[in-house]
Amino acid sequence: MTAALADSLMAAGVCPAAPPGMQVYADQIQSWVKWGVLAVLGICFFASVGMLIWGRVTHHPRGARLGMDGILICLVGAILYVVGYVIVLSIVGTGC
Repeated sequence: MTAALADSLMAAGVCPAAPPGMQVYADQIQSWVKWGVLAVLGICFFASVGMLIWGRVTHHPRGARLGMDGILICLVGAILYVVGYVIVLSIVGTGC
């Protein structure tokens, strides 16, 4: 029983590695996705703040509501972005 436990612990310590020559492309894709999501979140946040201000200034309750909903969506998106990145990083690893 101890040998099987030792084997399973050793198997858990194996780090995944990209096929030869693919790490450059994997890093490039990951960096493009990270910056793309960050840009979309930034645009969404500033557009939502603008919508919120516009709705308050013009006394348009639906506009203010859409702005606040957009800010909350940006916040949830940022949380999912960070959590998703940590999950992917834990699967792929940071090197052995």
